[in-house]
Amino acid sequence: MMIKGLRRTLVVLVTLAATTAVAAQASADTPARVTGVTAADQAAALAYWTPERMRQVGAGSEDKRESVARHWPAAAPKGVGRLFVTDVPGQDSWCTATAVGGDVAITAAHCVWPGYTRDDQRIRAVNVVFVPGYDRGKTPLGIYAARAFLVPESYTQHSSPDVAMIVFSPVAGRHLADAAGNQRLSYDTTAPGRTATFGYPGSKTAYGETLSWCDVPATPDGSSGTWTSTCDMAGGSSGGPWLTGFDPATGAGTVYSVTSKGTLTVDETTGELRTTALFGTTLDGDAQSLYAAAAKL
Repeated sequence: MMIKGLRRTLVVLVTLAATTAVAAQASADTPARVTGVTAADQAAALAYWTPERMRQVGAGSEDKRESVARHWPAAAPKGVGRLFVTDVPGQDSWCTATAVGGDVAITAAHCVWPGYTRDDQRIRAVNVVFVPGYDRGKTPLGIYAARAFLVPESYTQHSSPDVAMIVFSPVAGRHLADAAGNQRLSYDTTAPGRTATFGYPGSKTAYGETLSWCDVPATPDGSSGTWTSTCDMAGGSSGGPWLTGFDPATGAGTVYSVTSKGTLTVDETTGELRTTALFGTTLDGDAQSLYAAAAKL
């Protein structure tokens, strides 16, 4: 058994605490590390992620099909979409993210702060774009380029809490939440009970091309201060929302956690990796401060 971040990438990475500075940094009284993206780099990201490249990034996935998670049969819930990233050094990758107001989306920190290679070389996240409602190469609500992403300062030191906010540039003057809708955030959920968890897992079920979900109870994981559930979505589901009070008819609920890691085992019969449980980051005052900083950018 191993616990691993569920960001889907095609190279072997070791996620360690980062200690070097990045393009921009928030003021000392804001507990966030901020990476800015130039207009030229945003344009390059939009040009890079063609529909063909989006469909290809998960084509080599080999994780076992899920047994608990299942295909979401309708349009994506409000604000939920696929987050595309290129690791340098490394290859193309993806996570899941959710619009939470204005131009801001929430995801896992390790999706945009990958850490270091085994040779202690810093990995940078570039070509960061978000496609709300992504489905098999279709981008029904537009493609949004990141103009900044924020992780807690503590994450750069000891990899916790695993949450990030990304600020996107409007498309044709339209803000992300106006086009895609958004979910509410909760920073003090204590007993979520049954939870709707969404993600774009890179298993053999769909290779990251369609949205999956679980509708199972979540409980506190006392050893790590996170939430856990029997949801078994594979890599690519990192950053996906954990929603309490979710209404399938409206596609709305309240995000109280995002997928951070999964328990992985090897199927002794087929040799395939399979996820047996998910762990979600607790959203608390750190996440609230992070969102407040992102909303000002």
